[in-house]
Amino acid sequence: MQEPSRTATGYPAPPFNHPNGGQPPPPSTTAYPYAAPPPYQPHPQYYNPQPYQQRYSPSRSFFRAFIATMICLAVVFGVVLIITWLVLRPSLPHFTITTFSVQNFSTTAQTVSATWHLTFLLRNNNHKMSVTYNVLRPSLFYHSNYLADSQLPPFKQDTRSENTLNATLVAVDAYLEPRAVTDLNAEKSSGSVTFDVQLLASASFRSGSWRFRPRVLKVLCRKVPVGLTSKSSSGQLVGGSRECQVWT
Repeated sequence: MQEPSRTATGYPAPPFNHPNGGQPPPPSTTAYPYAAPPPYQPHPQYYNPQPYQQRYSPSRSFFRAFIATMICLAVVFGVVLIITWLVLRPSLPHFTITTFSVQNFSTTAQTVSATWHLTFLLRNNNHKMSVTYNVLRPSLFYHSNYLADSQLPPFKQDTRSENTLNATLVAVDAYLEPRAVTDLNAEKSSGSVTFDVQLLASASFRSGSWRFRPRVLKVLCRKVPVGLTSKSSSGQLVGGSRECQVWT
């Protein structure tokens, strides 16, 4: 007995679409369906160049050693000087005018003549250093106008000591500007005339075997008054001693 026929239900299966235009892929020419490996390439040979060897230069090494030695010596010398300066602590001497007089004072329209005598008191307050004055040159001015100068002999001043220094300055018909002569005569009529005294000294400081280089001391005593009247030709210091400024 035959089975009754069955009616098919549902939709038919869609046809398979090949990616190559509906055609199956071409057969592979290799035995395996994989891509062939790249051909073997040997590694390049490593090149190790010899390092450059710098030639030895004796002159260059000597120059470097010489420069290094000079720098070390300069540093050591500077440190020694600083330590010595801090230990000794040198101070400048003090200058004071104790006496100041004028004689034979006279003026004309453009000249002045006179003889000045003055005394300095020098004090060296250093405990460990003496002072040697190699050159001493006092000068006299009136309102920045030069009048006269002189030169004194050198001498040595010990530590913690005082010395007096006498100087004589002479002017014979020294030129003076007419305006300065007028001002000088006006001061003279008032009873006193002020002068500026300057002293230049080349001094050397020494402590035992230590001797420092000479230094130029500049001493300035401003407006030192001398009693003069219109009827007198001589006068003395007015107001007592005068301290002077000292610098290098």
